[in-house]
Amino acid sequence: MKTRQPNLFALAIIVALVLASGTLLANGETFFVPAVRGPVNLVYFARVKNSRTGRPIEKPPYVTIVDPYTGLIMPFVGDSPGHFRSPDVGAAIKEITTHPVDTRQLEIVVTATGYHTVKVGNIPRQSKGAIKLNVRMEPKGNGAVGQRGAAGGGASVPADSATPTFLLLATCFGFAAIAAVARTVGRPESTRH
Repeated sequence: MKTRQPNLFALAIIVALVLASGTLLANGETFFVPAVRGPVNLVYFARVKNSRTGRPIEKPPYVTIVDPYTGLIMPFVGDSPGHFRSPDVGAAIKEITTHPVDTRQLEIVVTATGYHTVKVGNIPRQSKGAIKLNVRMEPKGNGAVGQRGAAGGGASVPADSATPTFLLLATCFGFAAIAAVARTVGRPESTRH
């Protein structure tokens, strides 16, 4: 009796998808791993507040950090409504150049649905560690910002890329399963010699 060998093609597809799934979440943008563990080189974080009420905004902020010297652009979405923590900006810049990080040259722009875009003007001069920023955003329109945004529209925030990623992964797993079943069902039984 013949022992059954695993379908190497289906196994290879599954391994490739698991390894690539982190990249798929990048949604076509530059992908940076957030600096959440271990020592950090230079990270910015903030509780983004409504300038009229002083309370944290109800939307996740969309943040872009630009270093004009290296040409590095780091776009990312806040980790919760009204809060963000950047990827390790210092480590990313040091991967590109040996020139020291010049925080006076950095540009940090924050947008959120229903609020006017803000360019952070008072970036601390510290070039190491986790740096807290003071970010206040002015509501658009009459100031009433609900879950659907302010009256009169607002800046668009990138759509959540997790749903298309999960659908893509589910489709790929489905094709791999169908291929494995079709391969085993379509095989003629071996004849004895």
